[in-house]
Amino acid sequence: MFFDNNSFEIIKKIIHKNLGVSVVSISHIGKGASGSVYRVNCDGNPKTIAIKISEHPELMLQEYEMLAFLKERTLSKIPKVYFFDKAHSIAVIAMEFINGTSGDDEAIKKLPNQERLAESIINNLLLIQQAHNDKFGPYNNAVYDTWQDYYKKFANEIYAFATSKHSAHQLDDIVMSAVEISYANFDKFFSEETPLPTLIHGDYWMPNFIVDKNSMELLSVVDPFNVMWADPEYELFALTVGYGKDLHLYELYKSKVKVSKYCDVKLEIYALYSELLWYKKLGSISHEYLAERATKLIEEMKNKGICLNNS
Repeated sequence: MFFDNNSFEIIKKIIHKNLGVSVVSISHIGKGASGSVYRVNCDGNPKTIAIKISEHPELMLQEYEMLAFLKERTLSKIPKVYFFDKAHSIAVIAMEFINGTSGDDEAIKKLPNQERLAESIINNLLLIQQAHNDKFGPYNNAVYDTWQDYYKKFANEIYAFATSKHSAHQLDDIVMSAVEISYANFDKFFSEETPLPTLIHGDYWMPNFIVDKNSMELLSVVDPFNVMWADPEYELFALTVGYGKDLHLYELYKSKVKVSKYCDVKLEIYALYSELLWYKKLGSISHEYLAERATKLIEEMKNKGICLNNS
């Protein structure tokens, strides 16, 4: 995302208005699906902050609220958030600056103590999962007695969205097939009783981790998405993506926590439906990755004896 000098002047005014400090320098440090991240040095306290800038104000406000929610309710490594604000078409989240390296940095993969990093990531996830509620649903409006009731409503929305996109030739056949088969067998895969409603970060994967390269410890987790009170297994699909797969994060989690009979299938359902939610919210997606997750979901369903004719 490109911002011109006028945009940065607007951002400086936003920071001064909310924190009472003047910006000394701004440097780009990263980019995500919904915005870009900058390090900002200031002339007062806080001396250094991180800001995320986006042209999606609704998503940014939700992200700010979700970060604050996670920070307040868990002992996990979540950065402190200072403010959300917007001016013109620019939305800004300001948060605590964590001096570390992104978890998807290629340099991380070449360092020793990979097992320590994996343990740190999973132990932090378990801290998030210590937070429970009496109802399932969105973090700020949980009203469902069972996970099945809540997630089936979401699955209905995803099924309708996928059907619409497929009809418009904007979704591959393999993806639509995976959605149709999993949707037809929803009650089977979600027949087991779930644990207590558990707090979910929603996008717990390597690019959202900040790591100390010296200690190989997780320092912080950023960029939550779709935070909710959920089946704890919902969080697990993100562990299988990218370098998380090489670190065997999913296997490490399963060595510490007993999972459900259909966990491997549910993981792929959660992965595919979550990507379709991104597609719905952002209007674009990696169709190659969608097809990859759809293929994996079909494989896992076949492993559990599900026929491709939806029977």
